[in-house]
Amino acid sequence: MLFISEDLINANIDLLENENEYISVLKELEEKQTDLMQMISKENQDLLTNDELALLEYLTVVIFKSTQSVSTIMKLNGKALEEAEEKNWTTFNASSSKNFIKILDTFFEDYPQEDLLALVEDSIQPDEGTVITTVGKEIIFVVCKSIIDVLHQSINL
Repeated sequence: MLFISEDLINANIDLLENENEYISVLKELEEKQTDLMQMISKENQDLLTNDELALLEYLTVVIFKSTQSVSTIMKLNGKALEEAEEKNWTTFNASSSKNFIKILDTFFEDYPQEDLLALVEDSIQPDEGTVITTVGKEIIFVVCKSIIDVLHQSINL
């Protein structure tokens, strides 16, 4: 199993601080991963604020680039992304807890890409500069988890 470590994620975050590199990866996604980009588009995520959409895009770029660092990524299938998202929403909504952190904990149990998921969890925590709505946190987490699921499956066939 290919595991994407925190060190690898951080190295890619550092790399993506270069605006040209970030734009290059984003352009690659737009050209070669149309189903993935459709999933995170404004039309599909109309409940998100502009800041939340930007965070979702950024996390998608980091997740993709980090995964690409360990393996070649085939074109992701929209149906697989939809199925993963539906499964994750079912798990999210089935939780009896009303505590957001406790709900997220259920996703971490025996999860093979824990470090990528932790990146997403850390990114949606409150900080001084950005306000993320409750709905935004839920959507960003579930969509990113679904992307990680499909990428993990594609590199571990």
